[in-house]
Amino acid sequence: MGYVQLIENGRVLYPVVVQDYNTRAVLMVAFADQEALSLSEHTGWAHFFSRSRQQLWLKGETSGHRLKMRAMLTDCDQDAWLYQVEPLGPVCHRLTPGCFDVEGADADPLHYVIGRVKERLRTGPQPASYTWRLLNQGTERVAQKVGEEGLEVALAAQALTYEEGAEKRAMLAGEIADLLYHLAVLAEKLNIDWHDVSAVLQARAKENSKDVHQRESAE
Repeated sequence: MGYVQLIENGRVLYPVVVQDYNTRAVLMVAFADQEALSLSEHTGWAHFFSRSRQQLWLKGETSGHRLKMRAMLTDCDQDAWLYQVEPLGPVCHRLTPGCFDVEGADADPLHYVIGRVKERLRTGPQPASYTWRLLNQGTERVAQKVGEEGLEVALAAQALTYEEGAEKRAMLAGEIADLLYHLAVLAEKLNIDWHDVSAVLQARAKENSKDVHQRESAE
């Protein structure tokens, strides 16, 4: 193990970066000792060590805004940790999504949309929410919307090839956004994890790279 970041009152503390599993936004930074790391792994809820109170800290124990653990990763030196979590409410004491004032959509638009769809499901019935209503209309209706939005993307792309301009580009960007949103709803409806989709894309990229390398070697 490499050097540790902090030894306080004889206790080894590791810095922990907390990241939203779905949006990939960085939510907060805290410290954890070995007990907190072990409890996070075995209970499925994010634990830390509070330096101000000098005690173990289950995030959200009082407020109910817990952090559901989805993955724990350590860096190459094993002296810092990354918690990937699904928040069950605001993360910051200011009741904001995170402690850093950055919009999640700026970090990763697709994962931001996925996170918002999941949030709609977690918060229960919301008749005023389009997402909630769509999810409750059944798979066939959601799939139909994906098809409609895919066609809209194709038509907007064709329009752009015929006439270049900022307005046409904005229209295409809007249609692509609509398609991604409805794909996120469909995936959630059928319980398809986007991380599995990402794994397929990564595997294909590796396979393509291998094929290119083999062709270059043959030449």
